[in-house]
Amino acid sequence: MLQFLFTLTDESNHGKVEHIYYTYHEYMMKCAVSKFQSMGRTNALYDAEDAVQATFMKITKYINAIDFSRGEKDVKNYCFAILSNEILNVLSDNQEDFEFDEEFCSEIEYNFIEELEIKERYDEVVKAIEALDERYSTTLYLALCKEMTPNEIANIMGLTVKTVYTRLARGRKLLLESLKGANFNG
Repeated sequence: MLQFLFTLTDESNHGKVEHIYYTYHEYMMKCAVSKFQSMGRTNALYDAEDAVQATFMKITKYINAIDFSRGEKDVKNYCFAILSNEILNVLSDNQEDFEFDEEFCSEIEYNFIEELEIKERYDEVVKAIEALDERYSTTLYLALCKEMTPNEIANIMGLTVKTVYTRLARGRKLLLESLKGANFNG
């Protein structure tokens, strides 16, 4: 199937398509089979294959719309939002009576929206960190964004661990002061 997907996009996008395929194909199949089985479908495996194939065709068609820089969770949410729509399409194409599973679709939509809100809040905090004095912003960025330990930061920056702890404490205090007026209620 991957070779077929490559024919649908430019060679420059083959790496992206391949990454998504190898990362999510198996999990998408499990989810789709499970969903069709829970709905009592007799051909759950075939229906799942149809839904997943249609999902990958759409992903490939709109590969340039996926913002990989936003992180793997955004890519995953994008892919599974398409999958949920394709599951509904397979159900309606087969013209069997089915109940629309709002919970399944709204859970994916909720996760996607929640991830976007978290990303926006994260971006606000990063901007506030970058606006601090360089010695605090660099130390906080490495600790909070890159999740480095004080020992690792000390080694990279050529500082003592005690100095790193001091900068982290002062930097956090300055960061909290700069974020006091920010609205983080989503």
